[in-house]
Amino acid sequence: MRILLLVVTLLLSYPSSAVVRGEFLGAKTVDVLPDWFKTTFMDFSEDIVEATDENRHVMIYFHQSACPYCAKLVEDNFNDEALVAKLKANFDSIETNMWGDRELTDWEGREFNEKEFSSFMKVQFTPTIIFLDSEGEIVLRLNGYQSIEKMHVVLDYVSTKKYLNQTFARYINSLKTDTVGELNKNTLFESAPHLLTRSDRFPAQKYLAVFFEEPNCPECDTFHQTFMKLDQTKALFKSMQVIQLNALSDEKLITPSGKKSTASQWYDDLKLTYKPAVVFFDKQGKEIIRKDAFFKTYHFHGIITYVLSGKYKEQPNFQRYLEGKSDKLRDQGITVDIWK
Repeated sequence: MRILLLVVTLLLSYPSSAVVRGEFLGAKTVDVLPDWFKTTFMDFSEDIVEATDENRHVMIYFHQSACPYCAKLVEDNFNDEALVAKLKANFDSIETNMWGDRELTDWEGREFNEKEFSSFMKVQFTPTIIFLDSEGEIVLRLNGYQSIEKMHVVLDYVSTKKYLNQTFARYINSLKTDTVGELNKNTLFESAPHLLTRSDRFPAQKYLAVFFEEPNCPECDTFHQTFMKLDQTKALFKSMQVIQLNALSDEKLITPSGKKSTASQWYDDLKLTYKPAVVFFDKQGKEIIRKDAFFKTYHFHGIITYVLSGKYKEQPNFQRYLEGKSDKLRDQGITVDIWK
């Protein structure tokens, strides 16, 4: 009888409107990397010497579990025969887990475990890929997933050492033949001239989002036809200062730091690699985060709310922020699909 009363009491005290936790969709992990990844003792100085002796470059690939962008890179890019041939011929590819505990030594002799190293390198997205030269200098960094076509351009740029006399932005722009045309229009974008100076002493009233695009850009067109037409995207950007620049143009502007520049030079100085790129600045003119790769809606909106909420001030790691945001949504019964 006591057991029956206890059960009845528990049932009566349990809220009839209890929220069922939302589902978590879109996560995907590829457990096995291609066998052409290098087996290493994780001493990057040794890896660089070995690669240099064979006229190769070191490529470090940061990944994490349940990352659909990493899975796409492995399943698509790392299974493309022509791309793999270039990787095998010209690069020593090394993987590191963004949240891993393996010990490693970087090219400066500094000791870390994997997650400490990822934090030190300010890895915000996976996959992140960095390419190192014979001196341990980073010659190119990719922050997020890049298409097979784009990866071909990247590998050619690094393997032929074009970085010795040309930035990647200048190199990739030199390959573009159809540079005349108009950018996608949007009423969110402020008109020129763009005088973007802001500082600790004279802060702006709003966060700043700078779009770098180019004419005749299929990725830019898709971005505007999908993400930029969503009501949620419009609502988020309405509370920000938003400008659009042609990354190929010589349009004059003043950057948030007060420097005179042009759209193409600023794109180059920021070491951006993708179009459309969106760079977010705080009210004092410091960069917060950037979208410089292919992202789907959930992550793109996550980047914007990371800025607008001010959470970047207390959580420097975007992945941790997004994980916490996802948990809160699911606790409210909302399904989270990170591949949507």
